[in-house]
Amino acid sequence: IQSFFNSSRSNQTLFSALNEEKVVLFLHLLGIDTNGHAHRPNSREYQENIKQVDEGVKEIASMIDNFYGNDGKTAFILTSDHGMTDWGSHGAGHPSETLTPLIVWGAGVNYPQRVTSQFFEDNFLKEWKLENLKRLDVNQADIAPLMASLIGVPFPLNSVGTLPLEYLNSSAHFKAESMFTNAVQILEQFKVKMSQKKETTLSFLFAPFKPLSDSEQINLLKKIRLYIQQQKYDEAVSLCKTLINLALEGLSYYHTYDRLFLGLSIALGFVGWTAYVILVIIKTHTNLTKTVPANKKKPTVLFYGFASAGMIIAFFLLIQTCPWTYYVYCLLPVPVWYAVVREIPVIQDLVTNVLSLHIGQSIGFLLVCVLGIEILVFSFFYRSALTVGLLVFAGWPVITQLWIQAKTKALIWTLLCVLLAVFPLMPVVGRDPNIPLVIAAGLLTLLISFFSLASLCKSENKYRDNEDLKAYFYQMFSIALSTYVVSSTHNSLENKKGLPVMNQIISWMTL
Repeated sequence: IQSFFNSSRSNQTLFSALNEEKVVLFLHLLGIDTNGHAHRPNSREYQENIKQVDEGVKEIASMIDNFYGNDGKTAFILTSDHGMTDWGSHGAGHPSETLTPLIVWGAGVNYPQRVTSQFFEDNFLKEWKLENLKRLDVNQADIAPLMASLIGVPFPLNSVGTLPLEYLNSSAHFKAESMFTNAVQILEQFKVKMSQKKETTLSFLFAPFKPLSDSEQINLLKKIRLYIQQQKYDEAVSLCKTLINLALEGLSYYHTYDRLFLGLSIALGFVGWTAYVILVIIKTHTNLTKTVPANKKKPTVLFYGFASAGMIIAFFLLIQTCPWTYYVYCLLPVPVWYAVVREIPVIQDLVTNVLSLHIGQSIGFLLVCVLGIEILVFSFFYRSALTVGLLVFAGWPVITQLWIQAKTKALIWTLLCVLLAVFPLMPVVGRDPNIPLVIAAGLLTLLISFFSLASLCKSENKYRDNEDLKAYFYQMFSIALSTYVVSSTHNSLENKKGLPVMNQIISWMTL
């Protein structure tokens, strides 16, 4: 940066460009990100990096001010793209990853405001000893309109940010006009998105975003303009924010316009695939199928029926000029369901067998299936639901004949299910990786494998020369190798020696 500014002294073109109005100098301080991933945010290396960058920012700000003769016309904005967990990762949506700093100072920027109290769920203000200064949180998208407003240029075409007025040190009239421009700019995006969607949707199927009809748009724009003329700036700003929120809602509506249609297609694909797998299992591993194969003519009729359905779907997508991914989502269920419908004899046998059961048994069986599926769905939102499911599994041998037939195995099963049920209750991401726990799991797996193998060899001699026995040994060997690799890799990274090449080779071979 220093050499860049120094070279402008002898380069007249560069010097002229730097001395124009509305210049943006964009500096990307990459070191912190790379350092955080490599050494983790609480490491000595990261702390030293922070100190170096802090000193660098101070030096750069001073350099820029000196270059422009301390004219007080420069605004500085310091922020970052993301945060990080204590072990150098991001992407899970935790506040430590999604909350980032925004520090703005210089020309056109408001001064800090003192407050007696303010509440935020995180402890950043306390950690930084800033409880007495007002904290103004914004979305990252809001920084673009803030920069545009500070240097007096139009808002970026595709910006979806809302101008954070409290950051600006300017007149009420300027703020109202800026917010009006912001509202018009986002409204234009909404209108373009609506017209694009209208063009690629059959007219009788198109459903517009009703809260922001053409008449409502004109009405809101007229009201805002009238408020500004009457110098009712607060009312104008409030109405601008309403219009912006509606336009953003509308943008989201058109962005996700095909969500229901695509969601149904994907759900059909998944349900069809699940049904096909169940039918294959029933056909291959049970004695429920007794029906003689159906007439050979039926599959031909079925094939042409499904092929026609596929062609109709493809034509429907073609006339709407849908992207190629839509064809994948919508056409994939066709062959899957064709495979399911071909197994009608198996379905008929299954229905016959279920209907032959006692009504109480049938209802009980259905309820257990529904409950199991609901627990799995619930576990997507609340991991503790898996604990409930595992505890049900733990109690399963007690209510069946297994408890009488094989008490030892049933008891081991119950104990292991209860032990496993503890894990969904544990935190998702710990502050540090628990390597001893991982190694202990590997060793425990090996120990159980040895006991199982010994028991198998004693009870059934036929397994001694079986191919399954070889596979069993290979699996045990790969578990031993994996346990070693985890331990070795962790020690190597902790000692700042990097990732050993041999560990990479072993990992790929194991995979």
